[in-house]
Amino acid sequence: MNIGPILRAMKHNRTRVFLLVLEIAMTLAIVTNCVNVIIAERAKIHRPSGFDDENILWVRTRPFTPEFQETATLDMTSDADIRAIQSIPGVKAVANTHFQLWEGGGSSTGVKPVDGGQRQLTQQYYATKDIFQALGSKIIEGRGFQEGDHGIGTQPDPVRVTVISKTVADALFPDGRAVGKTIAFATDAGETVGDPLQVIGVIETFFNPYGYNPDTWRGLADRAIFLPARVGSYRSGLRYLVRTEPGMMPSVMAQIEKKLVAVNGGRVVDFAPTPEKKAGWFAAARLTVGVMTGLIIALVFVTALGILGITALSVSERTKQIGTRRALGATRGDILRHFLIENWVTTTAGLAIGVGAAYALNFLLVSKLTDVKMPWQLVAVGMVLLWINGIIATLPPALRAARVPPSIATRSV
Repeated sequence: MNIGPILRAMKHNRTRVFLLVLEIAMTLAIVTNCVNVIIAERAKIHRPSGFDDENILWVRTRPFTPEFQETATLDMTSDADIRAIQSIPGVKAVANTHFQLWEGGGSSTGVKPVDGGQRQLTQQYYATKDIFQALGSKIIEGRGFQEGDHGIGTQPDPVRVTVISKTVADALFPDGRAVGKTIAFATDAGETVGDPLQVIGVIETFFNPYGYNPDTWRGLADRAIFLPARVGSYRSGLRYLVRTEPGMMPSVMAQIEKKLVAVNGGRVVDFAPTPEKKAGWFAAARLTVGVMTGLIIALVFVTALGILGITALSVSERTKQIGTRRALGATRGDILRHFLIENWVTTTAGLAIGVGAAYALNFLLVSKLTDVKMPWQLVAVGMVLLWINGIIATLPPALRAARVPPSIATRSV
């Protein structure tokens, strides 16, 4: 088909064509960037933490009686609490720890190998021996904590061992053999302080969004070292992570307070199911995904509606001209192809401008809001889908134009 008549017909409606080209360009730019953000947000939501998040319960007891100001009382109560919680049907494991999942906070420190090496920044947490069973973490090298790794009751031993995450192990010991090596806390200047710690185990995956800021704490979210010790005080109370059998968390929660009050009633018990904490942490991300999904649907629909409306108007204005072409021998297929090619030219022009606009908008977002760059594959898919969207929107009025009879050319009204 000769494209010359098509281009000449489009020149008679420059404003209409220009607005449609601009709409298509804006749709491509906004939709591809929205999809890019959605993909990034969904990747955050579904990133593995390394924990059995759906079945972990955070429990805190806040003492109000003076006896809890004694360290011995805290130690004995902690042991008794763990035994009481462990006896509840549906409990897999329980540990005393100050580590809290999906809180956005934590504790950090610097560590380095005692025989030389670079200081590495990492999160650090103290916990009793069953912490990795309570978290559902997978130990891929060595072992977890056991009796004897830290003291009992009022006679705590100095901490001598540690379990670290794989990212810390890889950073400290690039040769891949961390278990059995010795590390120590290190100052900003790289000087070691305190007693050395032997690495006895490595956990496969760890993710806690503490300091999850790419400008200041890049990489810290997946780094951690755990040290064996009881934690708690009169001011902060005693905290536990309880891992339950799937579906058993409600029944376990109903029994925990009774069990702990029976151990010692001079305190208040608080609960925070990890699924609720995780949902709260990602509430903004889910809202972003929902809003942008709605925006994509609205933009694509409006663009399709614009193409449909302009093509329908064009058919109505050129009905007699179409009839004349039919009378001169043009087939229905010729008429259909005319409007489809006209749409293809308009859509292609809009997409060509839209590619530049998409990357310009992405550059602005990367410099101001996010660090997720636009992959070219996403732009290519967006172009194909908008071409298809344009063809589908053009088909109804184009088919109507193809049905115009040759006799319409002889009508005066």
